[in-house]
Amino acid sequence: MALRRLFYGLMLTVSLVFYGAYQQWVSFVLLIVAVGLPWLSLVLSLPAMMSARMEIQAPPRLRTGDQCRAALLGRCRLPLPPMRGRIRVRNCLTGQIWLLKSGRTLPTAHCGGLTLTPVRVRVYDYLGLVSRRLRKNGEVTVPVLPMPVELAIPPDLSRYLARAWRPKAGGGYAENHELRLYRPGDNLNQVHWKMSAKTGKLILREPMVPERGLVLLTLDVAGTAEELDTKFGRLLWLGEYLLEKGLTFEVRALTGAGIESRAVSGEASFSKCVEALLCAAPAGEGSIRDREFRASWQYYIGGGTDEA
Repeated sequence: MALRRLFYGLMLTVSLVFYGAYQQWVSFVLLIVAVGLPWLSLVLSLPAMMSARMEIQAPPRLRTGDQCRAALLGRCRLPLPPMRGRIRVRNCLTGQIWLLKSGRTLPTAHCGGLTLTPVRVRVYDYLGLVSRRLRKNGEVTVPVLPMPVELAIPPDLSRYLARAWRPKAGGGYAENHELRLYRPGDNLNQVHWKMSAKTGKLILREPMVPERGLVLLTLDVAGTAEELDTKFGRLLWLGEYLLEKGLTFEVRALTGAGIESRAVSGEASFSKCVEALLCAAPAGEGSIRDREFRASWQYYIGGGTDEA
């Protein structure tokens, strides 16, 4: 925009010199045009300048090490006027801040939630001579997921036994079952015909599934960038490990807002849980390891090489 202003200043200077040297109607008209052109551009551009907004175009999520760019995108119902701005990037976990130009690569060396905010946004008239600052712009948060970190010693689930057994919802196959009398509405495919023939009554083979207690994963959202990479990498690996075993569990983390708890029953809920924790504020003093929870099986995720 500085080049446009320089060009206009040169044009205005030439018009003034031409009018001073050749005081005729042609030079006067050129001078009037040179002086009135910015005002005409401002009048025509003002509705678009007042309604324009700046948004950030970025991917919904990233992995550490990904080479991805974020760009500023102008929005306006009228013909879009020229716009300029920067992107302020803040890592929610580490607090690091970067100021990037539009189209630059995002910092993905470490995991965390990257909050992208348009700053220093200015919208110009169509000639690029007059500008105003935009203060209300869209903000987006992009979670940067770490690579899963496999535990050297997989967790021992042998002590995680069923406390009781309950009928499987909807029926179907199960490793264990119990026999009971037929009730109206039961599925006839589950009838135990041999036992029914012996007893003279309809006997059903009802599938049973184990009823277990709470499986709990805990961690502190605090530490250096490297420790946080390790913690969340272990959380990803351990969560996928438990889901492969067919277990539902709960993640409790100490963040800047206190202890946050999220139930996980599948891949979708686990992804939302991890992304929410990546965008949380870091915890202050204390550790969730010092808290006591009622759980049948509990695992604390540390960030050190000798922690497990």
